[in-house]
Amino acid sequence: MKVDRGEMLRYLNSAEERDERMLRRIDDAARLAESVASPRHVYRRLDVTGGTLAGYDPCSRDVAALLKGCGSAYLFAATIGSDVEKEEEKAFARGDSLGAVALDAAASCLIESYADEVCEKLAKEENVTLTARFSCGYGDYPLEHQSEVCRLLDTRRRIGLYVNEGGMLMPRKSITAVMGVLSESYSPTKRANHTADKCSRCGAKNCAYRKAPQSYGESQ
Repeated sequence: MKVDRGEMLRYLNSAEERDERMLRRIDDAARLAESVASPRHVYRRLDVTGGTLAGYDPCSRDVAALLKGCGSAYLFAATIGSDVEKEEEKAFARGDSLGAVALDAAASCLIESYADEVCEKLAKEENVTLTARFSCGYGDYPLEHQSEVCRLLDTRRRIGLYVNEGGMLMPRKSITAVMGVLSESYSPTKRANHTADKCSRCGAKNCAYRKAPQSYGESQ
């Protein structure tokens, strides 16, 4: 789990050249975030029938399309804890708005990096090919389903993750998602389409936040 400077600059919406002082501040924030983060995760494998997981209906055509060709899927949740947020609050309190914003960007990079590492390890250990992660709020997958995913995974007890009264994940730098397990009989072309990450599947080719392709359990 590590902050990538290029990804961090994209989160800051500032991929252009920066002076050395600014880059040092960004790197300092990345190191601090890495040092205080407390990554944790939990997942659960469920059978899939017709785009619906056993005991849980995502109520989403997009999720159903993602799970086409999958006999099972994982509900997944991960967090890096609240300590990075506490460091952000300290930075704001002392008037260091740049430091606080940089920490927030670093934390966003960390949770994505951590989730990628966990998914890659899971795919290797289980010898499966996973689809890209698809989170509540993507496409037509209702954001309100985060509460149900957290309940099914018992995230509050197991990793300290919950949904507050405003519908936000707490700690903020956390992820819930669905990932399908692709059948070995699925064609290579269709497998490539399903393992493409959300950026690869998106039509906004020039988006500043666009990531390099990522899939789990299958060579590129």
